[in-house]
Amino acid sequence: MNRIALLIATATLLLPLLFACSSTPPPSHHIQLLLDWKAQMEHAGFFVARQKGYYQADGLTVDILDGSGAPTTARLVGNSTYPLGVSSGSATVLARDQNIPVVSLAVINQHSPVVVYSLEETGIRKPEDLVGKRIGVNIGGTKYREFQAFLKKVGIPESRIELIGMTESSPAPLLAGQVDAMLGYTEDQPVTVELRGRAVNRIALADHGIDLYSTNIIAHEAYLKKNPDTVRKFVRASLKGWQYAVDHPDEALAAYMAERPESDPVFNRANFAKLTPILYSPDVEKLGLGAQTHARWTHTRDVLFDLEMIGRKVEIAELFTNVFLPSQP
Repeated sequence: MNRIALLIATATLLLPLLFACSSTPPPSHHIQLLLDWKAQMEHAGFFVARQKGYYQADGLTVDILDGSGAPTTARLVGNSTYPLGVSSGSATVLARDQNIPVVSLAVINQHSPVVVYSLEETGIRKPEDLVGKRIGVNIGGTKYREFQAFLKKVGIPESRIELIGMTESSPAPLLAGQVDAMLGYTEDQPVTVELRGRAVNRIALADHGIDLYSTNIIAHEAYLKKNPDTVRKFVRASLKGWQYAVDHPDEALAAYMAERPESDPVFNRANFAKLTPILYSPDVEKLGLGAQTHARWTHTRDVLFDLEMIGRKVEIAELFTNVFLPSQP
């Protein structure tokens, strides 16, 4: 009887362990997310989603990988090297023009971040103030092409300004007085100048009719068809991370700094403050973060077509899908 009692007691102790083992969730679905560039606070929402466990709660394990340019990310997602990526509206349109089968799932940056920035003392505050001025541009680059469209839109012939070729990556030529203004991203190079104690004026291209979709989440067409549930979970968790980041910028900074401790917290905070307005639009107010519409994609495509950056007017239905966005009230 004692042996039987011992066996029963032993079995009773083991049953919960066996039950726990049998109810263990299956391994997470592993995803590699290729960014458009090296990680910055401009990608904070993805880091927040991972730190807060939003991906894990949906059975996803997500690696966030540095990229080397939105067009490159579009190509690598388009050839199935990576399942999901962070690209840009223009890179997505350019890819489809080249028959690269990428599709936009959500637009994070609703507006083009491209600005013409200058030191406040130059008095350059509106488009007509650019006439006769020296403008630092990466001739042939994407920002330059958008700037060309801007000049056409505001009625300023390119011959009435002086273009100075440079990389645009550093504001040093502006600070050294070599140019009167430069092209940059509102949350990047101008912020660097401001953190040096210099006041900056910005002329946003988006405010003058050149408002291309910017950062977006993309996937390969075939991956969407094979993994719709995984994609839906990823988009939902990512946008939840972005919303939390916007609502709690200090925590967003902490989440990013935890994974990129070598970065500058002062710049990161200022960068995110300038980024946040770009995340919003009337569409976002109606539909939530990540919103994308036929009209805005048409505008993005048509600007690129008018600049002869694409050879055809890509079908808008090929560019994006909203089926993976969270349900909106």
